Amino acid sequence: MKKLLFALLYYSGATKFAAWWNRSRIIFLCYHGVTKSSTPLQHDPKGLHVNHERFAKQLAYLRKRYNIVPLDEYLAAAAAHRKLPNYSLVVTFDDGFRNFLTAAAPLLAENNIPATVFLITDHTGSQNGDRRSTEWAPEDDLRYLSWNEARELSDKYDVEFGSHTCSHSRLLTLSPIETERELLDSFKDLVANLNLTRPSLSYPKGEYSEMLAADARKLGYACAVTTDRGINEPNHDRFTLGRTLIGNHDDEASFAVRVSGLRWWMVCVASALGLRKAAARHTVEPSATAQARRLQITD
Repeated sequence: MKKLLFALLYYSGATKFAAWWNRSRIIFLCYHGVTKSSTPLQHDPKGLHVNHERFAKQLAYLRKRYNIVPLDEYLAAAAAHRKLPNYSLVVTFDDGFRNFLTAAAPLLAENNIPATVFLITDHTGSQNGDRRSTEWAPEDDLRYLSWNEARELSDKYDVEFGSHTCSHSRLLTLSPIETERELLDSFKDLVANLNLTRPSLSYPKGEYSEMLAADARKLGYACAVTTDRGINEPNHDRFTLGRTLIGNHDDEASFAVRVSGLRWWMVCVASALGLRKAAARHTVEPSATAQARRLQITD
């Protein structure tokens, strides 16, 4: 039913109107991996790893219709209160799977599309060695990039990197000591291994609170991204940036609906009419206990 609705919206021109309406806002896309597997992945029931052929079509769609900018350029424009061109869009990847190197990066480079990868730094640092081959292999859908491979991607493709914390734990459930390790140690690892000065942050599971946003800002992160469906105003808070999740189930019509911002409108309308729970956002407010355990960071 959803596929049919998305197709009707796409072929009726509704997505074009939504994209035009949102032209001055900034769209952030959230991918996880790109696979060359010809069959669905048993370990990926949600379809977070997009088939490389579908991914190539999605990139071609974006290249024709959007002004795709690096995350750093977006941040520079925001800091200078400079307006980006209409239809600006940022591409990001969570987790740092090795298939980014072997399946995604070549297609991004072919289309001259910049991207940012948020690394789970404990996984990145735990690699015992790099595979010499840059050809995709099935295990790349399960393994993570090493630091050497991240440096190669930075040097060869100008890929930007940020933090997805140390272990990808849900931050709002952790003790102060654990939270400090997740935020601070991953920050230090990125600085030490990739020579970054102000990494960006992706909240695990997209869950965040005002408290965590304040902590990320105080630690020196450049920004933090969520998995809220909302699109971003030019002056959006840099530590609660919304992103649109893209998966392997998104055909051209579904992809167009999500990228245009129309899917976000649909969720808002459904929530207002009581057809959907109001929690269209992924924001999770901490409990009273969690608030009392707030991470103490010294200036």
